[in-house]
Amino acid sequence: MVRGIVISMLLLLAGASLAAAPSRIQWAINDAPPFHIVAGPYQNKGICDALIAAVHRALPGVEASVWVMPQPRIAQALGDQINLCFPCMIFRGAHDQLANFTLPTHIYEPYRLLSKPGMALELSSRFGSPVAFERLLQQRHYRLGYPAGRRYAELQPLLDQYPPFLARPGTGGVIAILQMIQADRLDYTLDYPIVANYFNRTQQGALSSLPILEQQQDHIPGAIGCARSDWGQQVVQMINGVMPQVRQDPEFIEVLNLWAGEQSEAYQQINQRQLARPEYQAPSAQP
Repeated sequence: MVRGIVISMLLLLAGASLAAAPSRIQWAINDAPPFHIVAGPYQNKGICDALIAAVHRALPGVEASVWVMPQPRIAQALGDQINLCFPCMIFRGAHDQLANFTLPTHIYEPYRLLSKPGMALELSSRFGSPVAFERLLQQRHYRLGYPAGRRYAELQPLLDQYPPFLARPGTGGVIAILQMIQADRLDYTLDYPIVANYFNRTQQGALSSLPILEQQQDHIPGAIGCARSDWGQQVVQMINGVMPQVRQDPEFIEVLNLWAGEQSEAYQQINQRQLARPEYQAPSAQP
């Protein structure tokens, strides 16, 4: 009798678990081209806009809802375990203190210093090529700016030690920082080469990019981060289950190539080679 009750309870719990599988993903995005583009001629052509669309093409039965939020509020929401996913995070294994991560979705080329051509020439002359970043940070008269809330992987400890001239709050921080560089109100920022490509393509700017000595990673894996909750873990498992389709989604690849610019062919070779690494694959089911 007791055994029958236990089995019945287990079956009920299993059924409840299946019934609780998320039918909607709540996304949080920020105004940060070319990751998310919320207005203008390239609206919804951001890399992570295309990633969200690729996920839902691979999961056609799952609905999408999108909130536009400043980056610090997204981080706060994840820290509060609010059930949402942010598609533009850096892969740090299965999880960190803020989020559960999917497998890597795509690859970024390493961070570079972005500045006007004349300043780029001055920085490389004084600090070498690649630029000795810590030496540069110690020279406080060179004005560094970046959007508030951004984190920079292995370079973050240096940035924690040497705070920037400006950490700009609010929406639109990426483009605002680049516009300030163009207007000589800042000297340089730190970002991916695709950001300079976007700015030069859409703002008729002329930004140069410089390699960084302390940037040891040859690639930076992007991933989707979801709340560290049961809901977040279920969403991560769903997305990982269709990751091959997401990575090879033609429209997603088209947008990745768009912002890689003239180096799109070389970028895709890096992207596909790095995504094939064993540690970026789903574990094989054991018999």
